[in-house]
Amino acid sequence: MKIITENLNKITYLFGGILYALSFPFSDSFHIFPAIIIAAAIYFSQFFDREIKTKTLITNTLIFLWGYNIAGYYWLTFTLREFGGLTPPFNIILWQLFSLIIAPQFYIFIAVYLFIRKKKPDFLNLRNRFLPISIATLWVILEYYTPQQFPALFGHPWLALAPKLKLAQVFGTPIYSFLSVYIGINLYLAVKHRLRIKFPWLVAISILLVQFFLGDIANKGETSSTRLRLVQANIGNDLKLKSENGIQLASSEVVNIFKKLSSKEFEKKPDLVIWPETSYPRILSTFKRDSVPYELSSFIRKMETNFFLGTYDLASNRADLFEQQYNTAVLVDKNAKITDTYHKRVLIPFGEGLPFGPLNKYFAKVIQNISFFATGKKYTHFKYDDQSFIALICYEVLFPRYVRDYLNNLKARPKFIINLTNDSWYGRYSEQEQHLFLAKWRALEFNLPLVRMTNTGITSIIQPNGIELKRIGNYKQEILDIDLNTQVTEATPYQRYGILNFLLFIILLITSKFFILKNLPLEDRAYE
Repeated sequence: MKIITENLNKITYLFGGILYALSFPFSDSFHIFPAIIIAAAIYFSQFFDREIKTKTLITNTLIFLWGYNIAGYYWLTFTLREFGGLTPPFNIILWQLFSLIIAPQFYIFIAVYLFIRKKKPDFLNLRNRFLPISIATLWVILEYYTPQQFPALFGHPWLALAPKLKLAQVFGTPIYSFLSVYIGINLYLAVKHRLRIKFPWLVAISILLVQFFLGDIANKGETSSTRLRLVQANIGNDLKLKSENGIQLASSEVVNIFKKLSSKEFEKKPDLVIWPETSYPRILSTFKRDSVPYELSSFIRKMETNFFLGTYDLASNRADLFEQQYNTAVLVDKNAKITDTYHKRVLIPFGEGLPFGPLNKYFAKVIQNISFFATGKKYTHFKYDDQSFIALICYEVLFPRYVRDYLNNLKARPKFIINLTNDSWYGRYSEQEQHLFLAKWRALEFNLPLVRMTNTGITSIIQPNGIELKRIGNYKQEILDIDLNTQVTEATPYQRYGILNFLLFIILLITSKFFILKNLPLEDRAYE
């Protein structure tokens, strides 16, 4: 009987991890938003058993993350084969090992929990009415600060409520992660321990009512318009690699595809033509020259419009390839002059470098399938005509703290964000929808339109309320012409203060609960 119970517990945590993944999109119309609350209830239930063994905590966590990996990151097998050159069974084995590092905040949470259990065991008593708030708050802080390669957080599935997410501009994702965990914990306590506690449900309902009472996110004031042409060329990985490895015919073919699409007939001349990440396969040397090569400069002058391009920029003249290039975005004016440059600053571990600091230069000599890009140094504020924007390359858009730093380091506020990326390495799977889904939060948090430009999909325009205007789907070779309405807006409270707003909310929440408990008769405190 004990063996059956233990196996059922393991299946439950596996199911919880799968639900965690299913709360994120598998397509543009399929994701199960409420699943995140059930996943939270399942995972955090174990922390209310003070007798649970450390080995069991770790085992349950590994099983939960395994389920999350199986359902959420199955596309990694394709990526490891396409990008890393690993064939079965090696790509499958490495994908399974990814479960161990997918979300390090889980392990840190266990360590903190065990420390508290050793030093302050009474704090973990079920009669401690501050325990659910404490667990949910600790989780949000760890989730916010722990480095992650693909940060899909407990709060993100609440995007399903867009455009009614005004609280995102004040608290960012943390308030929604708190809701997921706090509701999940109290759901578990109500079902398993029959604790009929009113306060958590009052808090959750109040937050939701305030959110809906505030109405839709909408900008007010004078707006301007800029005509954008987004060029999704759908360049295959084989052709792309050949063009980047210096094969002249392949490079010319890539450039010609982009030029042909960019120059298609238009009703209204674009103010800015946008190409995706590393779309222009030549290596520029912007520290030596302020113009692009002739094959592109003559075309741009003929088009008589501004271009924003993903490309490569030389970082040094060293003979070795270690950190010799930047992953780059350049703004080129109508005269084919480079007006400004942004070098990617947040590099993907194991894709654009390794997380081993000074040891990386030695690994670079033996590891062939990693690019080892140089890290950018400046925050660039791009400007053309009466418009301005910032650039985020690939996964940089997933990190709100980085975007906050970027915006707060500028002297003036941009009117929109451009995110250049290339998701072709992830195949015809759910990664593209997941990447876009998480990127939408930056538009919400910072009250800025987000223009997402990709090579294979999904190219999209996201309004500051988190709603898409238009898109080009996966693996389509198309252009998207759109008039983007922009305006100068104020920095959001979240941009100014980050997680401090959430921590202030928690202080007020704990103070309110303490006041309620203090003023209730002893016999009623179990039902506050």
